[in-house]
Amino acid sequence: MKKVLATVAALGLVFGVAANALALDQPGRASESESTTQPRVPAPTAPGVALWSVSGQWVLAGAYLSKGYGAPFGAAVNSVNAPPFVGPSNAPDAAYIYSFKILPVLQVNDKIAVKGELRFVDRSVLGWTDLGRSDDLVTAAGQDTNMNLYHVYMEWTSPYGKTRFGRTPAGAWGTSKFTDSTRQGQRLMWWPNMLPENWSALIFTEKLQENDAANLAGLEHGDADLDAYYIGLSYKAPFGPTNSALWMVRNANNVAEITSNRSPWTSANLWLNGKYQFAPILLEWELSWGFGEAGYNSLGAEQDQKSLSLMVDGAMQFGDFTAGGLFIYCSGDSTGTDGDAETACSNAAGTGRDYNPYQIMMGDYMNLWNADNPLSGNSIHPSLKTSGGNVGLWSIGAYGKFAMSPALSFSGEVGYFAAAEEQGGWDDEFGWEVGVGMGYKLMDNLTYNAHFSYLMTGDFFKEGTNNLETEDIYLLAHALSMKF
Repeated sequence: MKKVLATVAALGLVFGVAANALALDQPGRASESESTTQPRVPAPTAPGVALWSVSGQWVLAGAYLSKGYGAPFGAAVNSVNAPPFVGPSNAPDAAYIYSFKILPVLQVNDKIAVKGELRFVDRSVLGWTDLGRSDDLVTAAGQDTNMNLYHVYMEWTSPYGKTRFGRTPAGAWGTSKFTDSTRQGQRLMWWPNMLPENWSALIFTEKLQENDAANLAGLEHGDADLDAYYIGLSYKAPFGPTNSALWMVRNANNVAEITSNRSPWTSANLWLNGKYQFAPILLEWELSWGFGEAGYNSLGAEQDQKSLSLMVDGAMQFGDFTAGGLFIYCSGDSTGTDGDAETACSNAAGTGRDYNPYQIMMGDYMNLWNADNPLSGNSIHPSLKTSGGNVGLWSIGAYGKFAMSPALSFSGEVGYFAAAEEQGGWDDEFGWEVGVGMGYKLMDNLTYNAHFSYLMTGDFFKEGTNNLETEDIYLLAHALSMKF
């Protein structure tokens, strides 16, 4: 009887939200599935015999947005149509998006493998980017209707540890993916194996930009490259891992430095995180501290990096039910005139393109605090930005999950959001978001998800104008996802 009720409930939701979408791998965690599939590595059957293996994912997703600027599918939060968005203000909008990716692996032997990721369709929008056109409108919006080669790299397990070379998965540091973004990086990586038991390390360098030696305005600058360096150390206790990492970027590709013959500046981030289970309690946290030089302003004065972000997620399990709370903080900059870079969440990624605890405030296609919208240039909402970066945010919320059966699960969440450093004359309240979702496993590798969210917008979105009408937003979303 329980299985019958679960099936009826799932089918009711399927037909009830059939005019909307966005891929949700977990109800309450809105995401278009950028990094949910892992390569399947085959085991060699005989020495010298190379084997191929392929895993992948296909997603059909979309959404219905109650109030938005329409064409870019960016979320409107007031009744005034403002650039860079186009279309009638307060107009509802719906869009469908689909993707298909494969992750091939060539296992040469038990020590060497070549891996990659190929997107046959990369978040193509039905009725727009799937038309096969390549005119300036599509190009300017960052759309690409052709196949994309995301990754191709070689892994070699030597007596001294594992190495990886090539165009590798980059970003998405840590366990929660808070402030992270899946991307591609040209890296030389090494996981040494000579550490004590339960300890591990990762060391790599990434070439962010390769340039010839600069000779600008008659001043020679021997190195105009943009390089990154990473060293990480982890310890895994019986209750879970604790990770630490130092990420440093040496920027020698700066006109102010080259023309003034200054030394290249270096910015740094110290990352710490942990994910623990003290049954029945689950605890996950992540901290990022930015320091060092952040470059030079228009007057040639040095700028320091002073940023801080923190996420704490605690939950308790009661059989098939999970209840938890979530706290988020990203430092911001209200003016950008004090000479320091204080914004922890970037304009290009917000709280992280891979971090989606809320569907509207941090959903992939809303362009509020998650800039992962291919229809809007992958940038957070203009009202959140200042001349120094963005205003930052803090949030506190609660969520619950219930596994009704092995195939059917439900979830709900509520969160409050406010600016960390609002601009002069603006209110700091972003508002409240509530949401409910479900996930139904139609087959072992075929899943249907649906989610409804409602954002009660706060006075921040009046943008310093007392008589400006703000609009609440609701979003209906669902997706069909197949993995293999």
